[in-house]
Amino acid sequence: MIGNGADFDDFEGLDYQPSDRFLITHTGSFFGRRDPRPFLSAIAEIDDVTARFVGDFRSVDRDWVAEHGLEDRIELVPYSSHRRSLELQRDSEALLLLIPDAEGRGRHILSAKLFEYLAAGRPILAAVPEDGAAARLIRELGAGVVVAPDDVEALARVLGELRDRWRSGGLDDIRPDAAQRRMISRRSRAEELHRLLESIASRSAAAT
Repeated sequence: MIGNGADFDDFEGLDYQPSDRFLITHTGSFFGRRDPRPFLSAIAEIDDVTARFVGDFRSVDRDWVAEHGLEDRIELVPYSSHRRSLELQRDSEALLLLIPDAEGRGRHILSAKLFEYLAAGRPILAAVPEDGAAARLIRELGAGVVVAPDDVEALARVLGELRDRWRSGGLDDIRPDAAQRRMISRRSRAEELHRLLESIASRSAAAT
């Protein structure tokens, strides 16, 4: 299997500019069991944090936000161009990754979003299965913090820790070293695919 990869070149020329508020961004759609409410519940417990959702945000979740008086803590951005989505990721203090456990199925997910976040270079708050593939990769690269997707208390705690690091000027870009960049880059995955296809073609030619 040849998995997803990160397109670091897509972020060339996009610089992070520190904000006057702690802004954490999620990009993409909500479907199936992907649920923002545990994270939103954590937001309610921590001051000076704003969550930005770029793309789809279900009407039932908008209603939940309104019912809990969180409208001033949430920024909703409609579907945007890919370039604009990348700009908003870079223009964030942190990035939010949500992967539900879904009876164990979420443990095997390495979504394209994760690799895009890695290329964006901002710290990731990963609300994902703690023993899953996404958690392992984030820990290996030192790219952020991992908590269970439904653990509101842990989400609030790490949000507060990230906010405090930002306040003290310690929330720097995540910069994989050269070996790590090569390991996760889409270019390396494309080269791997090319070698595989060449090998298959060579074996096929030899067989005939």
